[in-house]
Amino acid sequence: MHVVTLFIWLILYSILGWVYETIYCSIKSLKWDNRGILLGPYCPIYGVGATLDVLLCSGFENGWAVFFACMAGSAVLEYATSYGMERMFHAVWWDYSHLPLNLHGRICLPCSVGFGVAGLIVLYGIQPYMERFTIWMPQNLQELAALLFMAVFAADCALTADSLMQLNVKLEATVQAIDAQISEKYDAWIENSRQNLSEGLAALKDKISFEDFREHRTKEEIGKAISNLNWLQARVLKSSISFRPPAYHEIGSRMKKLLSFHKGTSSQEEDSCQRDFHADKSN
Repeated sequence: MHVVTLFIWLILYSILGWVYETIYCSIKSLKWDNRGILLGPYCPIYGVGATLDVLLCSGFENGWAVFFACMAGSAVLEYATSYGMERMFHAVWWDYSHLPLNLHGRICLPCSVGFGVAGLIVLYGIQPYMERFTIWMPQNLQELAALLFMAVFAADCALTADSLMQLNVKLEATVQAIDAQISEKYDAWIENSRQNLSEGLAALKDKISFEDFREHRTKEEIGKAISNLNWLQARVLKSSISFRPPAYHEIGSRMKKLLSFHKGTSSQEEDSCQRDFHADKSN
């Protein structure tokens, strides 16, 4: 079997996986949900899994052997991919913690069983048509198609990886900006407000707690971070479910909420937060 043909199958199965997951998640959430971490319409984990299914299980004569091989193989592939992506980018793209018999939220028995069934569908239902699709293509045409796919896919991977790394830098900078000298700034702000309003220190601190001040700082820094995101960074932020580090999880989740609005809304949101904060202070 030619490696070029295998690569074409991998890309085509990645596209089919993206179509399946996007339709499923869009129906589930009752809104358009563009699945996948990459910019293009493909989910490589589906392509890798399906291609390995065809490559390793084609010689099996027993359907049960295919089922259990795909079930076990999908669990290994999902766990390794989830662990590796989390280690590199601190982000989570699927979480099975709410499902029974899960392992660290990365894999679970019901989904592994589903992928075992999917392996049967791929091998006996889809692959015959995939072979017919590629068998009519001359070798030169296959090589050209593979080169084009590879160029687009490699560029997509590079852009997405860079955006994820830059997003992590922004999240870390936002967390540090929120925490930087916050106690001193709170005390300085309270003292300045006391002098301007001629109120006692204790009375001001009763009205504006340290937690309120920290929340105000958090909203300010999140607004700044949102305004500095480019569209690639915004895309990969929206594609993730959450971030594993607790500080990243909170900041990332709040940034994702703001991204549900128009990008220009971030500054308006920040102004609104500031008005609410000062309104609370005056009451």
